[in-house]
Amino acid sequence: MTLTRAYDRIPCPNDAKHTVARSELETHLASRCNARISADPWIKENVNVTAVKNEVDDGDFRPSDEELAEVIDLVKKGIDSIDKTVEKRILEADLVEKQLKEAEGTINAAHVKHLRQISSIIGNLQADDLLKDDETHGIFELGAGKAQLAYWMAKTAPKCQFLLIDRMGARNKWDNKAIRENASLKMNRLRCSIEHLDLSKVDSLKGVERIVSVCKHFCGTATDGGIRCLVNAVKNGFEMAGFALAPCCHHKSTFAEYCGLEFLKSLGIASSRQFAALRHLATWATCGMKKSDPSDRLEQDPNELTPEQKEELGVKAKTILEVGRARYLETIGYEVNVYRYVDAECSPENLLIIGKKRC
Repeated sequence: MTLTRAYDRIPCPNDAKHTVARSELETHLASRCNARISADPWIKENVNVTAVKNEVDDGDFRPSDEELAEVIDLVKKGIDSIDKTVEKRILEADLVEKQLKEAEGTINAAHVKHLRQISSIIGNLQADDLLKDDETHGIFELGAGKAQLAYWMAKTAPKCQFLLIDRMGARNKWDNKAIRENASLKMNRLRCSIEHLDLSKVDSLKGVERIVSVCKHFCGTATDGGIRCLVNAVKNGFEMAGFALAPCCHHKSTFAEYCGLEFLKSLGIASSRQFAALRHLATWATCGMKKSDPSDRLEQDPNELTPEQKEELGVKAKTILEVGRARYLETIGYEVNVYRYVDAECSPENLLIIGKKRC
């Protein structure tokens, strides 16, 4: 009986992370599924998804040694023109740093790393005048999750208005904690998948004079969907003062959805197979390979690379992917920079795309 039921269950078409009984699919999609598309005016199905996929993108495709070697050469050539434009800018937010000092020895290492990242993101926002303690100022956070970043932004700028977007619910949300601590906060949450969000139609942001979009560790294609959400909104008249985007999980990016393809083509990376190789290189920055002696070499590697060399190539691949996204964002009238906002020891996902509207 149990085995039969298991085989009768299928992945939900709205969200493959959960399953549903085949016999209950219609009812589930109509009224039960938390990932179902609502009828709200700001929901437009697949508005931030590319309409045409020119090539099949196989996320599980493993590039050959020859394909890796080709893209390694392209990365080495291409990085020279952009690496100098990516500066290290590790900044701090006073309240977060105070919390880190007071909680020293009482919170785990992972929490410390998250707070270091949050501190620098807020510091970078403040450095570019993108987070102000002003009721005419608004923050739109993509992929807010448990909203720890929003919590500390609200602590720093409590008069600011906040709108948090996330596709799924989460327990122990920090926005609830923020509102308990300060009932005057204007902080709302919308449950919506970013690929369906028409930001220009969201009522919660009406009347806010300066809106800044923020995300921390929005994974893979979600980053591209989020960027496309911002671009589409701006093209539809949405006034956005700037943005601060900290992407991650480049291995989850796809050729069809990646928004910086024009830049990659300028480096000679033009096909889905080349993109898959670039994506594979990017994993080398984060897979935690052990350090080696200079004489150590990896078997079955086209260039006989040491772990250190592979990690360096992984960092370069990630940099190229983020600069490509930054160049795309420049096309809608923003001055955009890419920064290394924390050290790699804190997080190898340490690139931050900051944009300000051109005057």
